[in-house]
Amino acid sequence: MKRVIELYGRLRDAGHGAVVRAELPPRATARQTLAALRLVLGEDLAGCVLAATDCTLAPNDRVPAKGRLAVLPPVCGG
Repeated sequence: MKRVIELYGRLRDAGHGAVVRAELPPRATARQTLAALRLVLGEDLAGCVLAATDCTLAPNDRVPAKGRLAVLPPVCGG
């Protein structure tokens, strides 16, 4: 299934834009989704997490079939 995934922080600043489209396998996990994004973006996503509409997803959590998805890079600072 094709999904739109929002980008934030360093990923957006790197010139990838605000959103990307990625093909995900049926019943994809957060880990599989981040792996698909690595191929699309050509970026190391170490430390990044996948967020759904109302929560962050653990690596083995299934990606919801509907709603917003976003990649959140680690945040530094005080």
